[in-house]
Amino acid sequence: MSHANYEEVVSQLKSELNTDCAISNRYGIILASLIKEFAKGKIIPQKILELISEKEQIAEELNLKQINSFALESMDYNYLFSFSEELILISRVPLNVNLAKFMPSIRTLTLKLSKSYQEQEGGIKEFSVFDFSKDITKIESALKEEDINKEKYAIIKDLIKFISK
Repeated sequence: MSHANYEEVVSQLKSELNTDCAISNRYGIILASLIKEFAKGKIIPQKILELISEKEQIAEELNLKQINSFALESMDYNYLFSFSEELILISRVPLNVNLAKFMPSIRTLTLKLSKSYQEQEGGIKEFSVFDFSKDITKIESALKEEDINKEKYAIIKDLIKFISK
């Protein structure tokens, strides 16, 4: 799924569910958004990302199997963060919406989007090994030459100082 498709998904959610949404990758980079606080290209605040990354520990402490989402209530809206392995879906929901009815739909959508994202991105399956020994040898030889040149210039500097006295 490309970034343009994320824009379409966000627009469709706005028209069908009457809620503004933002879609982020697992690193917190916003891929598409209708929420000004989470504009496209920005990064989700670090504290929220830390909370999401610690969901397993939080679930363990609360004796839960897993945590799929959490909500933040502000003066004007509820911000619902639903997450999967690859994506984070942020929904800005009016306070009068029943989150218990809204959350299962958003969770299902998050899982479908994540599956599409994994198919599109494919992830890095294999790392190639790069031999840095040649580069390191070049750097070492350049440093040696620089040291030799510094010594030559030091002699010239000493001569200039001696002559200028």
